[in-house]
Amino acid sequence: MSKSEKALAGLYQLDRESYHLEKAIAVLQWDQETFLPPQGVEERAGQLALLEEIAHRRLTAPETGRVLAELGSTQDNPRGDEGLAEIDRDFLRVMRRKYDRAVKLPVDFVAATARAEGLSQPAWTQARRNNDFASFLPHLKLMIDFARKKAEFWGFGDIRDRAQPETQGLHPGDRSQTLYDGLLDIYEPGMSTVEIGAVFTPLRERLVSLLKKIKLCPSPDTGFLSQSFDPEKQARFNRRLMDYLGFDRSRGRLDASAHPFTTTLGPCDVRITTRYFPDNLLSSIFSVIHESGHAFYEMGFAPELRGSSLADGASMAFHESQSRFWENIVGRSRAFWEGFFPALQDTFPGQLGGVSTEAFYRAVNQVKPSLIRVDADEVSYTLHIILRFELEKQLISGELDAERLPAVWRDYSREYLGIESENDADGVLQDVHWSMGSFGYFPSYALGNLYGLQILRKIKDDIPDFENMVKQGKFAPLRDWLNDNIYCWGCRLEPVELLQKITGEKLSVIPFVKYIEEKYTELYGS
Repeated sequence: MSKSEKALAGLYQLDRESYHLEKAIAVLQWDQETFLPPQGVEERAGQLALLEEIAHRRLTAPETGRVLAELGSTQDNPRGDEGLAEIDRDFLRVMRRKYDRAVKLPVDFVAATARAEGLSQPAWTQARRNNDFASFLPHLKLMIDFARKKAEFWGFGDIRDRAQPETQGLHPGDRSQTLYDGLLDIYEPGMSTVEIGAVFTPLRERLVSLLKKIKLCPSPDTGFLSQSFDPEKQARFNRRLMDYLGFDRSRGRLDASAHPFTTTLGPCDVRITTRYFPDNLLSSIFSVIHESGHAFYEMGFAPELRGSSLADGASMAFHESQSRFWENIVGRSRAFWEGFFPALQDTFPGQLGGVSTEAFYRAVNQVKPSLIRVDADEVSYTLHIILRFELEKQLISGELDAERLPAVWRDYSREYLGIESENDADGVLQDVHWSMGSFGYFPSYALGNLYGLQILRKIKDDIPDFENMVKQGKFAPLRDWLNDNIYCWGCRLEPVELLQKITGEKLSVIPFVKYIEEKYTELYGS
């Protein structure tokens, strides 16, 4: 074995150990969100802090930096020596990025952040249940502070992050990197606040315009959904739904939590959650489809990537492109319910037995701005994301004090969606992300919508019988296509490279806007 081969083998071994530590942490986090007794929160936070500290020390050991340098990986040339195999060079790029970011974070900061997050998430759950923003506010402030400090450690931040009067009026094209740019970079490498704003501004205008037109049209009948649906029967149906989509339940499972999520504990252990409401049948159905999309991505990494840092999505937007693809393009399509509505009628014959497939299809695509993001229709959903994007920027820059967040949230909701919440549980407390310190994550949902529609055009070129396949419930060709073109790559490619490889295009709002306007013009005659 040559010197470089030995060095590379050592780096892969270190990464495997880090991977196992990360998954052990994920097990504790999953348990915290599903089965942890309330009195176990404090101890769990300590366990998470210790494991995060151990994982951080292992990744940032001097040996890691030495081996990366020995293999030719530097900040200017992260992929290392050209003589290495392409997959190894991709591995070096990912490890260089992880190492360079981790080594800038003090170990006591990492442990303190993990402990704070371990306390913040249960506090959010309780606060939402009790509609008590004040009880969550101290945790929120701490999460904002940790997020800001993390970006500062990474070297982000300029005068605009000081929220001083003299910073007003800066040219919108200024590309200097703010603290929020640093947080975006966690989820969307290479994407800046300015670039996202340039995408979101025209998108918002088109969606608001379409919403106004739809409001002038008659709404579909949704009265049959305003009934009680037994949560236990919902759960049984959702397991049947997972099987229908092709979710391999020998490699994953479904549980309940305060907020739906997906977590990967290993290549053959991908877990999803949903939540059940007797008066909201659609909530659990579409969250299960959404989270199954995430799970398909996690289960589809090429065998040679599994157990390494390459077994990850290209970005969170790419991950969300898959969850949103399955939830909306598949799950909200007429073809899908023509094939699967009888199964739902079998589960709830008293409520849905006399409802036609077309009536149900129109009901699940009703455009009615919702207070709850995860229950939002396709037209207004992206406006929820833009709302959060605007608020996150202000929270991180210091322009918006956290105490004012509920009132400002209501103002934005009224401006963007035409509605406002009467309580914080349905407003500022509805999402789990900020309790986790995940500032910068939300734009991924909207970017995922855009990626998904660009990818759909290529799928229809390659699978001309796509809609009939969905109608018949034959999803294997679709899953195979996604595996071969997206999932198998893991994070070997940057998101812009992967999109170009799949579609031959750069990011564009046009396919998404065209899809939305055509679909809802047909539904509403607007």
